[in-house]
Parts: sequence; structure tokens; C-alpha cells
Amino acid sequence: MKKITSHVFVFFILQDIVDFFVKNISNDSLGVICNAHVVHADQSEYGAMDEKCLKLAELAATAVDFPKTGKMVNMPASLKPKVYPDFMDKDHFQSYKSEKILGRLYRKIKDASDQDNSSELVYAYEDLPYDTELEVPGARDYLFEAWQTKCSYDRQLNALLGQFRVEKEGEVVTGHFFSFNKLNSRKQGEIKERLKNAYYALNKQYRHAFEEVGQDLLELTDEEMNTRYENKASAWYQVTYHPRWLEKFIETKDPDGELVPPRLSFAWIPADYLVRIKVKNRDKGKVGGGKPIDSLASYLSERIWS
Repeated sequence: MKKITSHVFVFFILQDIVDFFVKNISNDSLGVICNAHVVHADQSEYGAMDEKCLKLAELAATAVDFPKTGKMVNMPASLKPKVYPDFMDKDHFQSYKSEKILGRLYRKIKDASDQDNSSELVYAYEDLPYDTELEVPGARDYLFEAWQTKCSYDRQLNALLGQFRVEKEGEVVTGHFFSFNKLNSRKQGEIKERLKNAYYALNKQYRHAFEEVGQDLLELTDEEMNTRYENKASAWYQVTYHPRWLEKFIETKDPDGELVPPRLSFAWIPADYLVRIKVKNRDKGKVGGGKPIDSLASYLSERIWS
């Protein structure tokens, strides 16, 4: 009798889990709500402070907690968008030309991507702007190591782009892909998700490489540790953007003898520490105690790597 009772109990537990899983999947409206928020913010002169956006933000907060609370969210018909801004890449007949900054940036990038001038890009890197404010004296100790790490990063990134047949580095960095336009939307979605995950994993791998700064790290004060990371971040920036290092890279060819454009995303893996350097150089007389820098660096780090 006890054995039968235990089997029945397990059955009902499993059934509850299945029911909850199905309920969770069928009521997952968070993506729809967030997309609607983007649309209404783009259409309103008040942006995210528009009344509709504020309502959608409340709904999104409730939808996020559904797995814990079981409280379902229904998307009001009045908040469902009829058309979408062009930068959201919906079907053409559903789109309109957004005049806000995201729309202008989207069209500018898309126009540049549509121009087949890849052969000219390799030789245009000498014109890249180089920010001397991101140089720090201690960076020279990390330059050789940074160069080796960048070569490794670029090889893996090039392999990733080749695997997914993506033409431009900017596509994988921004998450806006133009190389998949000939695929149907479902296939595009699957490939984009896989590529985004692979690119995030690659960046995570090299973030760990960046954070390895020696055995004595635990003996350093916070300020000494930040200084060491800033030196290393500056070195990563220099080997990516400095004309001398760019020239060295352009002279390097792939195994097939083809000229491969140097990749620029490597420099921004330690973006939070580059921001620290920039703020220190720009506002030496204004920043006191390092707190504003630390707060900004922490904010960036949490959103990039969490």
C-alpha cells in the first residue's frame, strides 16, 4: 500500500512539474512586451517615459517573475504595435522609417554594409582614429603579451565568422546581421542565437585571459589592482588601434595567403578599464576619491559580463 501511495505521489509531482512547464512556455509574453516597449518609445516624443512604455515596464516586471509567482500577464490589445521601426528588422510592409538615433544608426550601418568595398577596408585602417588619451606609461610592459593574445583572438574570431559565413566583424559585435538576409526569419533567428552565444563565449574566454595578471594579485590593494588592469587594457587598445601595430598586422596573411583585415573588437573586451583611463585623463581635477570612476566601471562590467 505504501509503495502504491509513493508512486501516486511521484506521479502527481511530475504532473505538476509538466503542467507548470507547459503553462510557463505558453504564457511567456516577455519578448512581446519588450518589443512593444521599444516600438512605443521610438514613436513617442517622451521616449521610455511615455505612458504606454511605463505600463509595459510594469507588465515586463511581472512577466519576469512569472516562474516564481505564477502570476500571468496578458498583453493588452491597445499596446500591441501595428507597425515597427525599421531598425527592428521586421517584414518590410510592417516597418516605418525611424527618425530617432537608433533608426539613423541602423540605416547608416546598413548602407555601409551594403557597399561591397571589403577590398578597400584593409588599406583604410591606416586612417583609423587613435586616442592617445588611452595610453598609460605602464602599458609597455604588457604590449608583447597583448599582441600574442590579440593574434589568438583574431584567429578564433575569423574562424567563427567563417563558420557562420558572416562577412563583417561589426555584424557579430552589434548583433545586427545582414549576411543572413536571404534566409527565412525562423532560420535567421536560430543562426543568430547560436552565433551570439558563440561570440559571447569567445569574449568571456578572453575576459578571463585579461583578468590573469599574475600570482601576486591577491597581495595588491584595490588601487594597485586597478592600475595594473588599466595598464593591461591600454596595451590591448594599443595593439588593436595604434598605426604601428596595425601595419604589423596587415603584413600578416592567413594560411591561404589571403590578406585578412585586423579585428577591432579585441580592444573593447576590457571596456570598463578603458573608461577608467579616459575619465581620469579627461577629468583629473573633477574626480575625487575614485568613486565616480569605480561606479561607472562596475556598471559597465556588470552589464557586459553578467
